[in-house]
Amino acid sequence: MSSLTHPEAPDATLRRERAAIAAQACQTCRNRKSKCDEVRPKCGLCRRLGVDCEYREPLPTKKDKTMVHILDALNRLENKFDNLSMTSGGSPDGSTPSMRTRGTGSSSMSMTTSKPSQNAIPPPTSEYPPTFRQPYQHLTVPHKIILWPGIYIHLLNSGIPAASDLQYVLEEGTHWFIRREMAKHPEPLPSKLGLPCFAINAGPHEHGRAANVAFPTLTIQQIQEYSDAYFNTFNVLYPLLNREAFMNGIVSRLLREGYGDGDAGSVLALMVFALGKVAVEGVLHRPASVVNGQPSGFRGGTIEEPPGLEFFNEARRRHGFVMTQCTLENVQINLLQATYYEATARHLDFWRSTVSASMACQVLIRCQPIDWSTAEGDLVKRAYWTCVLSEDLYHLDLDLPQTGIHTMEDEVPMPYFQQVQEQQEEDKTGGSSISGSSTVGAGANEERSHFQYHFLAMIALRRLIARIHNVIHECERAMQSEPLWQGLGSSPNQELEDSTTGTLAHQKLTASTPQAAGESFDDYGGPPVAVIREMVRQLDSWRALLPRPLQWTDNDKFDFPATDPLMRRPNEPLFSVDQGPIPIGHRYNLDVVTAQLRTRFYYARFMMYRPFVYKALHFPELMTADDCNCCALAIKSVCLWPLAMAPPKNKKRLVPHMFAWTQSFMGILLILRLTTANECLSRIIDETNVVGRQEIESTTEIMLDWMRDVKQVDGIAEWSWGILEPLYGLQPEQ
Repeated sequence: MSSLTHPEAPDATLRRERAAIAAQACQTCRNRKSKCDEVRPKCGLCRRLGVDCEYREPLPTKKDKTMVHILDALNRLENKFDNLSMTSGGSPDGSTPSMRTRGTGSSSMSMTTSKPSQNAIPPPTSEYPPTFRQPYQHLTVPHKIILWPGIYIHLLNSGIPAASDLQYVLEEGTHWFIRREMAKHPEPLPSKLGLPCFAINAGPHEHGRAANVAFPTLTIQQIQEYSDAYFNTFNVLYPLLNREAFMNGIVSRLLREGYGDGDAGSVLALMVFALGKVAVEGVLHRPASVVNGQPSGFRGGTIEEPPGLEFFNEARRRHGFVMTQCTLENVQINLLQATYYEATARHLDFWRSTVSASMACQVLIRCQPIDWSTAEGDLVKRAYWTCVLSEDLYHLDLDLPQTGIHTMEDEVPMPYFQQVQEQQEEDKTGGSSISGSSTVGAGANEERSHFQYHFLAMIALRRLIARIHNVIHECERAMQSEPLWQGLGSSPNQELEDSTTGTLAHQKLTASTPQAAGESFDDYGGPPVAVIREMVRQLDSWRALLPRPLQWTDNDKFDFPATDPLMRRPNEPLFSVDQGPIPIGHRYNLDVVTAQLRTRFYYARFMMYRPFVYKALHFPELMTADDCNCCALAIKSVCLWPLAMAPPKNKKRLVPHMFAWTQSFMGILLILRLTTANECLSRIIDETNVVGRQEIESTTEIMLDWMRDVKQVDGIAEWSWGILEPLYGLQPEQ
């Protein structure tokens, strides 16, 4: 980590570069100390000598080693989680839950050995009938919070008309919600838009293919603009392509030879141009609509005809000729297609395209030899991990099935981004931001080399989140063979102060005593406090291991990242509730990339603490002081997520996995409503001093604004709004 926190001497940098170059030579040339032309599979010298030509894996640079250390540390954390989940079912004296004697009905209360502390906040009795007093069940799908008995009954008693649908949700589960999304978009994107074209080879057609075409309205300036916009936005989030190879290889050839039906490069380029236009218009153009007097966060085009549709239509007309191939290009095409669908709020189309990419990627890796040390091998790694990230998040958040691609993660190395250094030189001569100027100061050139850290950090965090879900599930299975609960009858300154208070409470939990953890163990049907405390510590360790340009603390989660240690960060925050009507375009998608990483971290923290919210709603008499603290930290963890704030909320077409975030907001808003409607939750908020009412009110406001905007393109958000609008007493829209 020291290499990332202190500038290095020039001679050390030169030594590192020489080592990296020498690592590319084959073994024969290295032994003979000859210059190697690095031709594969055999270099020129080995061909002349008639000997085997062997290349060894390139030596990682110090930056590469930093991510290797992070991943090694993550593996150690995963091993600790494995050990933790194996032992979490035992009691403090070493016995397992099945060995303990438990009663049912009213007798089970007398069998609990722990007593709520004097600082707990227990109401006299529970307000729910015994049939609804079920043990906590860890549900990965955010919208299933609506089925929590306390929330379910509250909605039924509120008289909200949409609450009558809850019986169908209870009977059918996720499938009922998916049908709402299918009904929102019964037709595909319009196909009438396209580009005028003419044939450029009038001679005999080769291999039975139609003549290649050129698009006269697509100028070289537009190609450059849309390509730059794509690589400075979407490719920063998911680095599927190499800029130099794309421009000098694919685009140059298409300008000479035209766009063909069976040419994967043609489809790839048209997809890039479509996303590039989304990136340009999705930030700077007029809103697609006005919602409740406020401009929509969907900019460019219209809701029915999004920006870049003419390029996308030309791409999908040719996609059919290459869609059955299991090549790297086909995987990239499917992932780019998925990205466009998500930018246009076609969420199920996004998922189907991702599944197609994952299936093709699995065949590619298993059936074709891949040299991971080559540039193409590195692109395969990037495509693979992009598939895993997209598929895994949709599975965890939306309960959609997996293709099994995650089972190969031990076989596929982490990408090294070997060509990043070559791209930095290009940034010194060009590559301005979407708005035409940099918004982050003189250190912007260095930012171009940080996108690989974001990508690798998201991979590591995805592993940690999956491990969190697994550990909680394993704890449930170990502890609920016979459930322990079965049968039991502001101003900005104020927000900063609230944030500091929450940090101290979080640190207090991680340092709480084993006796307190064991005390909560015996009466808690979800994961014990000891497990939660360990998972919290591992999540904080992940953040502490991030490279310096990515690091932040709870007290500065709204600030610009420290991309250059020699420069001061801007005085104004990167994220705020409102940044005015003028759109802001940060270089290299800095705001969206940073918001995604930080918000996903707080999402993981919320998932760990969420069982205590359930306990407070349904078993308030069992709440201990530690439980109340954890419950308050769960509420604190969902407050003021950067992704829901400006600027990201004003450029929703660039927000990755928008569908999953929207469903998370729905569940969070239901919980936040009960912080005033439920006596136990309300007292926890007021008496623990972990999270302030101002934070909760600001969070409620920005998440309601998000749901109000997204409901025009999202079927599940549209139904959810029928719950949220009367629940919060909002005036119906005219």
